[in-house]
Amino acid sequence: MVRISRPAHRVQSVSDFVEYVMDWTRSGQRPVAFRGERFKGWQTQPKVFRPDVAMYEHEKNAVRDLVSVHPQEFRDDETMFDRLVRMQHFELPTRLLDVTVNPLVALYFATADHKENGELQDGKVQALFLPEERQRYYDSDRVSCMANLANLTVDEKKEMARAYSLDQDDFNEEPVVKRLVWFVRIEKPHFEAKINPDHLKQPVFVKPKMSNRRIIAQSGAFLIYGARRLSSREVDTDLRLSRVLVPAEKKAAIRTQLERLGVHASSLFPEIDKAAGFIAKRYANDEG
Repeated sequence: MVRISRPAHRVQSVSDFVEYVMDWTRSGQRPVAFRGERFKGWQTQPKVFRPDVAMYEHEKNAVRDLVSVHPQEFRDDETMFDRLVRMQHFELPTRLLDVTVNPLVALYFATADHKENGELQDGKVQALFLPEERQRYYDSDRVSCMANLANLTVDEKKEMARAYSLDQDDFNEEPVVKRLVWFVRIEKPHFEAKINPDHLKQPVFVKPKMSNRRIIAQSGAFLIYGARRLSSREVDTDLRLSRVLVPAEKKAAIRTQLERLGVHASSLFPEIDKAAGFIAKRYANDEG
């Protein structure tokens, strides 16, 4: 029997989107968070894992380089996760994926224009469904272990990938795992070396500190990824992404509606340069 999947809903307006979101469930569960992307064809993964970005092999050095040249920016960060959040803010590719708990924020990002082969493309808003055991706060031990994978060299990450198939006891005897524990203990001295390898392989939804204006403005949160990818034999049965499409021809009208509701560049990006750009564009487009 051929399985015919139902076409994704195509958003026509903000009110249409809100109506859809209010009933957006999967197996009785409501979304944990949302992510908006300007192009429906993009694969959902952190930038550091994307082949076109070519950063995975240099992740450790990139992290250290940024802290080295701007140490004052990171002086108040207590954990590697805190540093990754700040690096994400400054647009360094990391193993974090931005999401939001506000669906209108996700819709705003999905309404940005994008062209492929000279043609405007549809955007998408994805709803993220994960069970409670895959949801953590910023100070979770599991999050610390996943974040500190960024401190490993590419060869160490390859060693880690080979060790994932071991049982927990053997896994924790591996030298590369002991090195990971060393990094975790820098921020958590009493951390017990009993890492479950399965906990490093699958992404986790993280509720961060509301430590900067942009996270607050965007109702931001993150997915943190450990392993670069699951093997072809493994399927993440917990993680579910369901999407709606934002038609290219509807983007401008939807964005105008969002601006009337206070969802715009100046509110989502509270830095003064973003606010100035939004204000200049608004008046430039004002024919009155």
